[in-house]
Amino acid sequence: MASLIIAAAVSLAWCILAVWLGPRIGYLDRPDDPALKTHEHPAVPLGGVGVFLGVHLAALARDGLDTTLLAATGIVLALGLVDDRRGLPPVVRLGVELAAAVVLVFVGGLEGGPAFTVLSLALVVLAINAVNLFDGLDGLAASVTLVTALGIAWLGGGRGLDTEMPLEMAAALGGFLVLGWHPARVFLGDAGAYVIGLLLAHAVIESSGDSTIRLMISSGLLGVLAIDLVVTMLRRRRSGHPLFLGDRSHIYDQLRDRGLSVPRVAVAMAAAQAVIVLIVVGVDRSLGPWPSLLVLLVIVIGLVALLARLGFLRPEAR
Repeated sequence: MASLIIAAAVSLAWCILAVWLGPRIGYLDRPDDPALKTHEHPAVPLGGVGVFLGVHLAALARDGLDTTLLAATGIVLALGLVDDRRGLPPVVRLGVELAAAVVLVFVGGLEGGPAFTVLSLALVVLAINAVNLFDGLDGLAASVTLVTALGIAWLGGGRGLDTEMPLEMAAALGGFLVLGWHPARVFLGDAGAYVIGLLLAHAVIESSGDSTIRLMISSGLLGVLAIDLVVTMLRRRRSGHPLFLGDRSHIYDQLRDRGLSVPRVAVAMAAAQAVIVLIVVGVDRSLGPWPSLLVLLVIVIGLVALLARLGFLRPEAR
């Protein structure tokens, strides 16, 4: 319990400081692109630093730092801080993300065969980019990843594994949301999205032991994040837009275009993620590994098909 309080308090304290510090060191996100930016007032994109500090200081107070996780998250934090300030080409971002994944998987000494290793590397890069692409509205990514972290802790606990880190991550995200909820004064920023994506991937990998099939099942907890990534890429492809250039193809953008307010979109997405968590954990505890994976694949395909039926994959009008 003490580590959870530390994680939340450190994250919140940093966000309060960041509101004052950000403009003085050149970190201020202004609503200067109405086509992509929905916030009405400038905000400081440094909230992710608070999540980073909260998680690692909570671990230090509990039973010591995980130096490998500290190094990997430090790499993507530095990447994001530069990206938030200057903007970096996709190939540079991808290269550094892969380097962080290599540190996490190989330096961390994760056990498992070649398939487990390759899937773990891919999961880290996927999770980093899924969270970053999902961070488009006040409180959206933080609330959905908070639910995801709780889901990972629940799944891991049911498998007899440690749950401290994902719970501390959820607490740090809760501390961020005090100032990061709409109307936000602090954003996660690219730095925060990268750190949170890597932390989620690490927690998913840890919740799987050394089982490749369990890792595949646990990856279903990325839920809304992964589905939004798929929908966005498919819609951009159908619209003829560059895959890595920002637009309004995301599910949350389309919900906003259909009249939902920013808080309602965030709540709706967090609720949808909670339902997916219930399904993944329920299937994992009720069925064997391969039947669980098959059921989850069918559900994902069904959800994407439903979204297509509802018009979320319809090409964007030019």
